[in-house]
Amino acid sequence: MKEVEPVVIEHFLKLIAVCIKHIRAGDLTLEMLLERANSLHDKKRAKAFAQAIWKITEAYSKKLIDDKRIDFDAMIANATRLVEEARYKSPYSLLLVDEFQDISDSRANLIKALKHQKPFSKIFAVGDDWQSIYRFAGSDISIFTQFEANFGASWQGRLETTYRCNQVIADAAANFIQRNPAQLRKAVRSVRPAIARSIRAIPITGEQGKPDFSQASLRLLERLDRFLGGIASQWRTSSPTKLKVMVLWRYNLLDPFAGGLPVFENIEVSGLSFHRAKGLEADYTILLDVSEGDYGVPSRIEDDELLNLVMPQPETFEYAEERRLFYVALTRASRGVFLLMNGRQPSRYIHELANIAGSNFRLETIDGAALPQCPTCHVGHLVERESKNGDRFLGCTQYPECNHTARPKAGQAGITAVSSGSEPVLSVSNRRKWRK
Repeated sequence: MKEVEPVVIEHFLKLIAVCIKHIRAGDLTLEMLLERANSLHDKKRAKAFAQAIWKITEAYSKKLIDDKRIDFDAMIANATRLVEEARYKSPYSLLLVDEFQDISDSRANLIKALKHQKPFSKIFAVGDDWQSIYRFAGSDISIFTQFEANFGASWQGRLETTYRCNQVIADAAANFIQRNPAQLRKAVRSVRPAIARSIRAIPITGEQGKPDFSQASLRLLERLDRFLGGIASQWRTSSPTKLKVMVLWRYNLLDPFAGGLPVFENIEVSGLSFHRAKGLEADYTILLDVSEGDYGVPSRIEDDELLNLVMPQPETFEYAEERRLFYVALTRASRGVFLLMNGRQPSRYIHELANIAGSNFRLETIDGAALPQCPTCHVGHLVERESKNGDRFLGCTQYPECNHTARPKAGQAGITAVSSGSEPVLSVSNRRKWRK
């Protein structure tokens, strides 16, 4: 008999823990679980798991009772029951709920119970459905986007001013997130003026198709520190002020700072996952591995369908929550964002941003040299190639996905060959510095 891999056991234990959490927090019953099992692809497996997880949850609940203890997950369900049974009398006429996009069904039930118990009470909810990224913790975006269906007639106001990212990033991010028609429509205005070309994509190559994003991020930080040192008089108002740079990643396995955060003269560096960066901001951000792939952006790793027994049903729009998660990462920067991508497998989101941002999207090398952007796919750049008959031509680095070709212009000024990874590429030799 083959031994079960430790990683499989770890995932199984996490699955059990998540299911217990949601069953208790949502006050779910075995009948509810079995009914949901009928909607899953593998009904037999789902029903068997529902029976097993229910017995495990019962045993866990009994242990808490025997020990006269309570866990956080049951607090909300117990509180809701006390309100519904009028064993708790609510003195509140106004219920203020912040971060409402993270609302779960169990929390919504508590709010409803409080509202219904006291006549003429009102709910004031504040949130941003574009930043709903915690489905794994039980949040259900439909409670927000269908507010009236859940809580009754309401007035809806829009907070459309951002104080974080400049107008270029704000416009691009808003257009990007609203490609999902289920998101609420907003027109975002920034108090920060537009900064030209403040969205920059950098293709990274590596041996055997494995880019070293840790090394690339360090090189980019060094470059940014040198550049900002050269224009310190434009931004430094007091000494020893530093500008903030946040390095962000989808999964912690990409963390380039295992040995500690690097120290620079002009920038203060921090590193976080996309999820942990929510609510934070920096002058510049560097997003790692914005590429296609299982651990890329969007992540292709799918949750086990058994989680649908206890969690909100998945949305119909493809990678809806991954899109919102990328939106959160994209909008942490006020001055500019660098997107480091696999040169051979750029994320579909890079394609979208290139089309959305237009001339404010810049393709460049890790050292800042502009790359001749492919006019067809926008994410590849043109390199000099040789045909079978010996003719020289320009082709896109995304071939065969992109078949764009062009003839080099004789005596073309300002174009030189530079090295990026293992193949020569063409780059505009007259570099334009990042504007403040």
